[in-house]
Amino acid sequence: MLMKHFFTMMAAVAALFFVACGGGSSTPSDAVIKVYDQLAKGNYEAVADAFYFGNENPEQEAQARAMLVSMFNEKGAKQMESKGGIKSYEVINETIAEDGKTAKVEVKIIYGNGTEDTNKVDMVLDEKGNWRPSMKK
Repeated sequence: MLMKHFFTMMAAVAALFFVACGGGSSTPSDAVIKVYDQLAKGNYEAVADAFYFGNENPEQEAQARAMLVSMFNEKGAKQMESKGGIKSYEVINETIAEDGKTAKVEVKIIYGNGTEDTNKVDMVLDEKGNWRPSMKK
């Protein structure tokens, strides 16, 4: 089940340079902005570390994170370079579920060559109170 979600997210990564977030963010939007900062800098390990996998199996999570970093390095960096890098990004919508534990954040990305993408990211509030993009459905 974890691998199915992993491959689903990989497709989003290749197509839209998915969004991730850092720990300690007070809102899902804050978390998304922190990750885009790292993505724009090419710090793919920090981006991969931001994902929430559900803490089901630490070994599988470590492997999934390593695969994300590899995917970013092999494909994401090339795609980003071909688009002139990330020029800017902005949150255009944030919706937090009634239970306060999940959210969806919509982000607009503008690349150096003038092209744009929009991405919707499923977020989860982890057990430590940090908003993170979810690899678990």
